[in-house]
Amino acid sequence: MWMWRFWSRLLCLAGGLVAAGCTDYGSYSLEWKFAPEEPANTGCGLHGVDSLRLTGMSTEGDGEDVTTLCAPGSFAHSVPVGTWTFTVQQLDVRGHPIKPTDAQGYPLPDPTATASVAADTDTALDPPQIVLTPRPACGDGVDNDLDGRVDLDDPECGGLASTTAECRVDLDPECASPASATAE
Repeated sequence: MWMWRFWSRLLCLAGGLVAAGCTDYGSYSLEWKFAPEEPANTGCGLHGVDSLRLTGMSTEGDGEDVTTLCAPGSFAHSVPVGTWTFTVQQLDVRGHPIKPTDAQGYPLPDPTATASVAADTDTALDPPQIVLTPRPACGDGVDNDLDGRVDLDDPECGGLASTTAECRVDLDPECASPASATAE
């Protein structure tokens, strides 16, 4: 009697393991560049983007959350077969999300892409290349003019150190420099 229970349990366990390993996988590939036409191999560092976080959900209920370095300009990853929707988020060197904005400072949505992933194939996302919106030069954490000063410490950038609002003094004459803002 105990032998029958042992074999039936073992058979059930083996069947469960086989069923769990039967999920078909395919892969998706993503390419990116910076607007307007800047390649990723130079754009990532110039705009203070360290990595990209891809989050996705399939219509079958599977989830994806993966982070990749920004520099190469392309990435491929394996996922279960299905129709997927991905969101791409830029991350700074500390892993904090970068919120893209338009020229007037209004927030832009993170780019999204979709793919129908089939078994044992590499599927390009739609659109095939994501266009990332670079951060403004005075808010990207980079010494853009190579003078040894970054963002609010740079005399060409203005704004108050207590806020995240910054602007380019050379492009906006009404932009208050940090020195003139504290003197008032």
